[in-house]
Amino acid sequence: MTSFSNTLTFDPAAASTASAFWEGVQTLASTGKTLSPQEARDRLEQLAASRTGDSTLDAARLEILRFTARRLGLELPVHAAVPPPPPVLQTGSLPDISADGEPGVSLVTCCMNRETNLLRALDSWLACPELREIIIVDWSSDQPVDAALKQQGIEDPRIRVLRVEGETRWILSYAFNIGFRAAACSRILKADADIVLEPGFFQKNQLCTGRFIAGNWRTAATDQPHVNGFFYVHKSDLAKVGGFNEFITTYGWDDDDIYARLNETGLTRQDVDSTTIHHLEHSDEERTGERGPAANTALEELRVNTLFKTRRNRFIANVMPYWDARRHLLPFKISQSGSRGAVMARTGWVPNPVPETIQEDAAHYTALEMTSWRLGQRAFGLTRAQLSALLQKPFAALGRLDVELLLHGAAVPLDRPALVARLQSSGQLQQSTALIQLATRARARGQSLVLSGPFLLPENGLPAPLADTPFLPDWLDLGTLAPLSAAELMDSAADSAGTAAADHMKLELDAAAIDLLSGGGIRPAAPAVSSPRPRLFIDGQHGLGNRLRAIGSAAAIAERSERELVIVWQPDAHCDCRFSDLFDYSGAVIEEGFAGEATEQGCRFYNYMEIEAGAEKDALIDTAGSASLYARAAYVLNSPLSDWNTENSFLQSLRPVEAVQEMVAGVRRPNDVSAHVRMAGGKDYEHLAYEQSEGNWTEEGHQAIAHWREKSHFNHFFKRLDMLTAEGCAERIFVAADLPETYSEFKALYGDRVAMLEREVYDRSAEQLRYALADALLLGSAPLLLGSSWSSFSELAMRLSPQRMKIEMSGKDF
Repeated sequence: MTSFSNTLTFDPAAASTASAFWEGVQTLASTGKTLSPQEARDRLEQLAASRTGDSTLDAARLEILRFTARRLGLELPVHAAVPPPPPVLQTGSLPDISADGEPGVSLVTCCMNRETNLLRALDSWLACPELREIIIVDWSSDQPVDAALKQQGIEDPRIRVLRVEGETRWILSYAFNIGFRAAACSRILKADADIVLEPGFFQKNQLCTGRFIAGNWRTAATDQPHVNGFFYVHKSDLAKVGGFNEFITTYGWDDDDIYARLNETGLTRQDVDSTTIHHLEHSDEERTGERGPAANTALEELRVNTLFKTRRNRFIANVMPYWDARRHLLPFKISQSGSRGAVMARTGWVPNPVPETIQEDAAHYTALEMTSWRLGQRAFGLTRAQLSALLQKPFAALGRLDVELLLHGAAVPLDRPALVARLQSSGQLQQSTALIQLATRARARGQSLVLSGPFLLPENGLPAPLADTPFLPDWLDLGTLAPLSAAELMDSAADSAGTAAADHMKLELDAAAIDLLSGGGIRPAAPAVSSPRPRLFIDGQHGLGNRLRAIGSAAAIAERSERELVIVWQPDAHCDCRFSDLFDYSGAVIEEGFAGEATEQGCRFYNYMEIEAGAEKDALIDTAGSASLYARAAYVLNSPLSDWNTENSFLQSLRPVEAVQEMVAGVRRPNDVSAHVRMAGGKDYEHLAYEQSEGNWTEEGHQAIAHWREKSHFNHFFKRLDMLTAEGCAERIFVAADLPETYSEFKALYGDRVAMLEREVYDRSAEQLRYALADALLLGSAPLLLGSSWSSFSELAMRLSPQRMKIEMSGKDF
């Protein structure tokens, strides 16, 4: 039933039925004085615009409406039984967008060689009696649109085709502004030539004073993101902002720009009812009007990406003067005019050119921004020449190492994969025999040698034979490097001579590696099974994130106290998998802990699991002497030898198994923001062994988990993501969650803006934990992470990230 309350959704087309019309009049008469005068006038006009086809009955309706208007203290404009056609455009200069308009709606669309979709959409427009005119701007189509309409026998007095001659490239802002300038009605409906209006559009989309209606890719169906360019607005409001921004003359950002300017005038944006419009799918080439070349380099990959075009235009719009009604629109001269339309061409000058310097800056900074999404924030330090050199290679062949090499003086990126050899001290630079042998072996493998170490290069540089070898301090983020041992380097050199490795690799130049290389490739006898070094056994507890942070901390302590790291990874309800199910790791791993016997076997024993008898969380780890250590923990160990960067360096060196790598490779990247939504926890999940309070946490810890799980509900993430979207910072989102309904909600709200690693398992099995590891790696690939507080998994994503991400945590930052 139609209603005219303050939360009105009035159906103007439904007023063509007698019951709807009389109900609308009755409701307006009883509630009209609660409305603003303008809104009451709008509704009177919409009721008056409804027609029955019976001139006597329509005249009677108008009399009733005039009576209702007088009771409300308003005047009703006189409406003829059939609205007259819009006035013919005058020859001469095309006027600017006028704030005035006659009652009714002008639909404005544009077309350049896309008649097929236009003809499909046009039928749906002609079925709308509310449209008083349909303006089609024919932007120099090869076959004139008017001729195409005649061929199809389409004749309707509401159609006006404005033919623009002499244009060679599609420019949306110019074309649509022509339509807005020619529109005669007080309301304008802007629709691309591929937008279909469904029956009942005007019933479900009431344009009220102080609002404009627009498509929204955030709420549109998954396959309908391009409805974002549709809008319905009062012409007077469109005139205030000067129509589309004519500084934007290529694909992208035009709709976001005009919506932002409409908002800034005080208008409220209202989402179009998503069931009332439909976008006809077509290619990006048709959409942008540009034919994209095959992408052989990273620069070409960027330039054919519609997101690159959008971000470039965003830069231009922000740098150039603010666009509003004070700007001069591109001048056009009408040479012919009639009831079916007009013919025009631009007069030859451009009042709002974007200087070449600004266009070059826009392309450069957009390329920098999008390169940083893939290769880390340090890419922003590249000069124009360095960025240009870097992007001559495809992104698949680039990593953070390539960025650091350019920042540290390399003229061009490496022409083959790198072998990064990490020295333990600057004194090893004097081991010239070993280093020359290393360089020789690297070349034989088809690799470029890069040296690294925990120090700055001395002023006198590297020894003469290695003077041209790049050196990078090891505190830099060099991205993912596959591990290689000195023995593997020596054994495989002859067999792989001339064959380049597929990935950048790293080699630890410890004393044993130096000895092996100094021996000219003579491999020493195999070491005894039992290492003479003392050991550090790390018995990781609880889930994946808890275990790995404990292991990373233990690895840092083991390295700096010269102990052998032994990972104790015992499958249980929290992690029902083996370490080898997740990582290809050549170090020592045992699958059964011996915490109860550790002291008897001569180990110093540390138990951080506060729920267990005798445990002391955060006890200081004593590394003095040669005793082996045994730590049972789900947390970082307390030692000055352990720090965030060293812990994470070890974790990032772990090579995921091939199944995990394939999962990561199959998900869209890069993304603007990643979100980890951790909701499972608290009393509703205590039936799960790994969520039970008994045996896992103290009561205080269990209550804290329940508290923070509530703070991590997906609705909190939606609010923050919507704010980021409004800022243009969340166009592409990756989400990882622990509940299937979370994924469903994200897909329903954000459609194909969301990337995710879909699965059918949500337990702690080996299969699920491989998904979890892939999720953690993907979460760390975006520049911004929205994490779940009190979740070690969000922390794991930070640790595994090869870049310095911006972090926001649920319940704290949003």
